Amino acid sequence: MRSSLNKGFFWAAVSVFAWGTLFPVGRLLIGEGRIDPASLGMFRFGIAGAVMLAAGAAVKGVRAMLPPARRDWVELALLGFVGAGLMSLFLFAAQRTIPSINASMLDALSPLLIFLLTVAAGKRFTLLQSAGFLAGFAGCLLVLKVLDGGGFHIDSLAPGDLLILCGALCWALYTIFARGAVVRLGGYRVTVWSMLFGALLLGGIRLGFAGAVLPSEWGGWGLVVYTALVPSALAFLGWNQAQKSISLGLLALTAYAIPLASALFALLLLGETLTLWQLAGAVIVTGAVLTDPEAAAFCRARCRIGKTQQVEL
Repeated sequence: MRSSLNKGFFWAAVSVFAWGTLFPVGRLLIGEGRIDPASLGMFRFGIAGAVMLAAGAAVKGVRAMLPPARRDWVELALLGFVGAGLMSLFLFAAQRTIPSINASMLDALSPLLIFLLTVAAGKRFTLLQSAGFLAGFAGCLLVLKVLDGGGFHIDSLAPGDLLILCGALCWALYTIFARGAVVRLGGYRVTVWSMLFGALLLGGIRLGFAGAVLPSEWGGWGLVVYTALVPSALAFLGWNQAQKSISLGLLALTAYAIPLASALFALLLLGETLTLWQLAGAVIVTGAVLTDPEAAAFCRARCRIGKTQQVEL
C-alpha cells in the first residue's frame, strides 16, 4: 500500500512540475504572436505522441503499443479529442489575452469540476474532503489574484477566462472517463494515443484556420518542442501513471498545486509578481490536499519513517 502511494505521489509531483511550466511558456509563444493556438497544440501533441510511440515500440514492440480492440480505438479517439485537442485549443486561445497565471486557473477549476461530476454520478465524499476541495479552490483564487484582502475581484476576469473554464471541463471529463482505459490499457499507451488523436483534431482545425502562424526563429521552435516533451509527454504520462496508484479524488487535489508552480515559473520567466496573498493561497492549497485520507496517511507514514531513522541514528 505504502509503495503504491509513494509511486502515485511521485508521478503526480512530476505531472504538477511539468504542467506548471506550460502556462508561462505558452504565454511567451501565443501572447507574442509567434504561433497560433491550433498549430501550437498540433505540434505539441503530435511531437510528444510520436516520440513516445517510437520509444514504446522500440522497448516493448509495435504490437504492444496498439490498442487490442476496435472499441479501444474509438474510446482513445474520443479521449484524445476532448482531453488533448479541445482542452489545448481552449487553453492556448485564452492565452492570447490573459496572463499565464490566470491561464493556470484551468488546473484550479478542474479538481472542483471533477468533484462535482463524481458527486453527480453518485460517489460519496466526507465532509472534510468536501471542505478540502473548496478550500483548495479558494487557495487557488488567492494564487491567481482573483481573491485577496480587498475581496473578490470579478472585474479581473477576462473573456479568456471563459475559455479556461471550457478547457477545465474538458480536462475533468478526460480524467474521469480515462480511468477505465488507463487500468485496462496502461497509462503509457493511453497517453500516446490521446496525444496523437488530439493532434489529429487540431490539425484538421488548423487546415480551416486562415490565421495560422508559425515561429520564424529557432528560439520559438525550441519552445514548441519543449511544450511537446515536458508539459505534454512527461505531464500526461505522470498524470496517467498516478491514476493507477492513487484515488481519483486525491489525484484531483494534487492538481491544485499546479497554479502555484505556474506562478513561480511566471515569476522567473515573465517577471509576474508573487504577492503575500498568493503565498497564503499556497499554504491553503497544501492544507487542502491533506484533507484527503490517503494524503494524510501518506504524510503520517513519512513522519513515522523520519522519526524511526532519527532514533536509529
